[in-house]
Amino acid sequence: MNRTIKFRGKSIYNNEWIFGDLIQYESGEMAIFSNKLSQYGYEATEIFNRSKVIPETVGQFTGLFDKNGKEIYEGDILHTITFGFEPEEYTAIILYDNCRFQLSNGRNLFYFGQSDLTKMDDTIVIGNIYDNPELIKEK
Repeated sequence: MNRTIKFRGKSIYNNEWIFGDLIQYESGEMAIFSNKLSQYGYEATEIFNRSKVIPETVGQFTGLFDKNGKEIYEGDILHTITFGFEPEEYTAIILYDNCRFQLSNGRNLFYFGQSDLTKMDDTIVIGNIYDNPELIKEK
């Protein structure tokens, strides 16, 4: 299997998103080692570039991209169209449960690999549950 394993979380220092490798301490605190290159050209992990993150905001990369090439993470809010007996357009959240990613629109759960969602042809990331909670409120 050749899947990229990485995480994101919001920094406790400036509330900005940090992307990279996750570490959880015995205390329950979490940090992410950034994969960005430093200004000197070294891998940031080589110079110990880590940021503590807010544990509740940590989410794993699904390995999937939306139709615009944007990475999809746990906690993202997607706008998508599924094609079953009738096409359905809806907004849904990416969740992780029982060792798999799923998409919840508040009424149904769709599991990646069991639907046409893995194609992502008509799916876009419109936000996430931390920065844009208003996108998931009932209309």
